Amino acid sequence: MRKLTFIIAMAALAIPTGAQTIQKGNKFFNGETLYTVQEIRMGTIVYMTGENSAGDYLELTLEKVPEKAGEYTLQPSAQADDSPFPGAGFGDKVQYIRRQGMNFLAVSSYLEGLAEILVLTPDNLKDCLGQQEFAESQNLAELAGMMLLNRPLLDVYDTSELVDLLGGPLKKDNPTVIELYNRQLIEGVIAFRNASVMFGNPDGLGADGRGEDEIQAEEAVKDRVNQIFKDLARRNAGGEGNPTPEEFERKYTTALWLWTVKEVMRKDEKQDGINFYDHDYWTFSQDPSPDIKVQKIDVDEIDEDRATVFVKFVNWPGDEPQTMWLELVKEDGEFKVNNIRDYDEAFYPGHFDYMKEMMDYLDPENDE
Repeated sequence: MRKLTFIIAMAALAIPTGAQTIQKGNKFFNGETLYTVQEIRMGTIVYMTGENSAGDYLELTLEKVPEKAGEYTLQPSAQADDSPFPGAGFGDKVQYIRRQGMNFLAVSSYLEGLAEILVLTPDNLKDCLGQQEFAESQNLAELAGMMLLNRPLLDVYDTSELVDLLGGPLKKDNPTVIELYNRQLIEGVIAFRNASVMFGNPDGLGADGRGEDEIQAEEAVKDRVNQIFKDLARRNAGGEGNPTPEEFERKYTTALWLWTVKEVMRKDEKQDGINFYDHDYWTFSQDPSPDIKVQKIDVDEIDEDRATVFVKFVNWPGDEPQTMWLELVKEDGEFKVNNIRDYDEAFYPGHFDYMKEMMDYLDPENDE
């Protein structure tokens, strides 16, 4: 809770009371990129450079609107021909909001609501990303009333979940400043997603040429993976009414995976030394948690009968997030897990491919 309180405090950070406009050296974070004001040209052009975890070189330029306090417009930059914010175009309004101790940029969407929120911060990129990672592990409904959200944080959630948020915790006649702007951001994100599906917006969900059928297929795969992890948490909890390990495996893994694991365990029983499985491959640990939580699911490849996904998850609350790669194969009409890879660079540079390693373990030619 101490760390969450710190994040909320950063969202409500105040700059000196005399500063009515954006100042040189100000830093704004949008959940993935930290923008720093490098100069104010002619007193009206705000030029920023941005840094993110990928090491990209980014630029952001705003132009102050004359005689309108705190109002700017989004402008092209020398190295940025396209708008950096999905749903916002050059010329769209950007407001510098300073209310109730909070300081942030609200980028208007050309569709509805807001396209982006960038919060003023004193922190460096590493600290900002750490706070973002922690926020991603929290309950969105609770965060929506406590801190300003950002687009990357919302990207983790399906549109239906965002609609439920608007109709639930954020449906208030007298919202706070935080709730008001979070609602506008969510409305902007939903509007952009819907427009992307309807019109094939090149900056949105149709950016790689996917049609509505492909988008729906990806959502179905994500729903399947989410269900796997929900039942995994129940398996870890144990007790009456929850699936046993055997029931969980039969429901969510292929016949090939089941056979291979069984053969590995049979060989383990004959071993005198260290066995292949000294841990739980679903959590990459020896202590599976009933509170295991998915932070993000990215579909890597997908066709009618096979999909691969990257899953970012946290085993126990407070643990460092881990990345799992899953191969899902359609069997008996359902996508089931056919392979798992652990992308923990600290232990397995590159990745640890469970199916490959199990097959090598079972190969008699590898026995000493």
